[in-house]
Amino acid sequence: MLSRALAQTSPTVSVTPAALNFAYVIGNALPTAQTASVRISPASLAPYTATNVQPWLVVSPPSGLLPAALSVQVNPTSLPVGVYTDTITLNVTGVATPSTVAVTLTVTAPSSGITPTPLTLGFTAPPTSSTGTITLTTTGEPVSFTVTAGAKWMTVTPAAGVVLPGEEFPLTVTVNSTGLAPQATPYTGKVTIVPSTSGPGSAGAGSQNVTVSYTVNTVAPTIASFFPATLPVRSTPVTLTVRGTGFYSATLAGLTGLTAPLVTKVLNANALLATIPASELAAPGTLALFVQNPPPGGSSSTVSVPVANTPALDSAVDAASYTPIDTVSPGELVTLFGANIGPITPAGMTTTTPGFVDTTLGGVSVTVEGIAAPLLYVSQNQVSIQVPFGVAPGAGKQIALINGTSSAPNLAVTVAATNPAIFTSNGSGAGQAAALDYNSVTTAYSLNSVTSPAYIGSTVVLYLTGAGNYDTGGSSTSLITGELLPLTSTPPVFAAPPIVTIGGVNATVTYAGAVPGSLLGLVQLNVQVPTGATTGNASPISVAIGGATTQTGVTLALHP
Repeated sequence: MLSRALAQTSPTVSVTPAALNFAYVIGNALPTAQTASVRISPASLAPYTATNVQPWLVVSPPSGLLPAALSVQVNPTSLPVGVYTDTITLNVTGVATPSTVAVTLTVTAPSSGITPTPLTLGFTAPPTSSTGTITLTTTGEPVSFTVTAGAKWMTVTPAAGVVLPGEEFPLTVTVNSTGLAPQATPYTGKVTIVPSTSGPGSAGAGSQNVTVSYTVNTVAPTIASFFPATLPVRSTPVTLTVRGTGFYSATLAGLTGLTAPLVTKVLNANALLATIPASELAAPGTLALFVQNPPPGGSSSTVSVPVANTPALDSAVDAASYTPIDTVSPGELVTLFGANIGPITPAGMTTTTPGFVDTTLGGVSVTVEGIAAPLLYVSQNQVSIQVPFGVAPGAGKQIALINGTSSAPNLAVTVAATNPAIFTSNGSGAGQAAALDYNSVTTAYSLNSVTSPAYIGSTVVLYLTGAGNYDTGGSSTSLITGELLPLTSTPPVFAAPPIVTIGGVNATVTYAGAVPGSLLGLVQLNVQVPTGATTGNASPISVAIGGATTQTGVTLALHP
């Protein structure tokens, strides 16, 4: 009975937890200390001591009174990869049997990863293109990777590879400023290196980013040309088209001697519009034009812009198609473009002699190879004429224009035997033809359009110019320059009908000749819509005369 009483009063020690586990990756921070709670029952302030064998394990405090919270710290520095164990032995006064805490430390190697150097790259433009290098290294196993460039202005090569231990793997980063507007804040992008999840280095660490900054500075702009070539003396502003290089949103045009910059609208990197104020156009003279960019770009060289009432011819185009430039044909209706080539107030054609269009209008006269040309319309920058029928085909033919008392430098053109073009309903030279649908039942005409399409087998009427000397000579009226064909006259007709295709199929021409009541340079074609023609709102049409074909992009509306 006595021994049983003594056993019931003997103290017991409990340790929680009875085992501790630590994990360490070489090169990482030390594992966090863990706690073991030690208690005695029945409760008392029993002295204890804690001991262990391995030097990499420390227990704190190593002695004291129970109950106690023991802090267990491991220091695996310099330990190789492996699993290590130790035991903490607790000896408590009055307790015969020591208590223990099992400690396990697992040391592992770091996962293979990629280290890029440097982590930032910076570039500056100009020059337009630059390159830099990112070096990749790994301290573990071989690591395969892919690379992406996070900006359109940047490329990286190669796009994939394998980094070996001890190797410095180079990535070439190329930047290009083409299409980038200069700005004070650098453009930024990222190069992302992603280790693969299979193959060499499959245990690779996460992706790495290298930040790339790209400062695009301004450059000194240049002026290559401007239009119009001569500015008129006038009391209202004039807009000048300036072409060159190095233009962007902050580019400004200016005039030497004028403090404020000109009102400038940048169209693209090579073109801008500059408004010349009326104060600079009040009298004949020369303006010194320049364009400038903010620092560090600077200003272009100045160019001289004449201010005068001197006319200047720029181009001659077909009045129906506005193409081709500077190619015309006898009898063709042609539009001349230029500066100061006519009066400020536009004027339409006149007929001082009944039935003939005047060759002078608004103080303007034009000759082609010395033959006076009838004038259909005149304005400050546009004059419409009829090329005389008597002009012989050939290159280098001269168009001369006089505006008042001032002569424009001659414009050299090529005179072709034919240069046909179809008139269009919107006057642009493309799209819906200016054509009439003829109803054989009602004998009525209607304007061809998507709401009034022509039918297969029906007749459409087309209007052209540029047919050349088409007259057979058998009519009562030969082709006379500037003549308005009387309604009662037999119109001149083609010796051979033009070749007309509608919707990809050749069509039958029932009439090809002059338009009664109109200038002889205007011709009319009556054409039957052929079976098999492609139908729809925009069926293509073309006319060939003398080996030359009308402009592309002209259409008719055909009923399915």
